[in-house]
Amino acid sequence: MVLTQSTKIIDVSGPEPIEMKGRVPARSVVIPGSYTKKFPAGEFGVGCALIIGQRKPSTDLKTSLNDALRDFNVSV
Repeated sequence: MVLTQSTKIIDVSGPEPIEMKGRVPARSVVIPGSYTKKFPAGEFGVGCALIIGQRKPSTDLKTSLNDALRDFNVSV
C-alpha cells in the first residue's frame, strides 16, 4: 500500500474508528483496507490504511536477530 498525505488512515483497534491523515503513529500495525465513497457515478471502494493494533515489545525481541544481521551486513 502506498501512503500519501491524503491517504485516509483509520485506527480500528478501539471501540470506535478514529480517522487521521498524513502520519501513522509510531509502533502501529497497519494493513491495507478500503472504505466506500460516493461519487456522481456511484459508490466505490477507496484504499485506506487500517491500524489494527500496536507492535508488542515481544515482537522486537523476535526480530532483534534480523536487525543485528543487517547491521553487520551478514547474509544467511
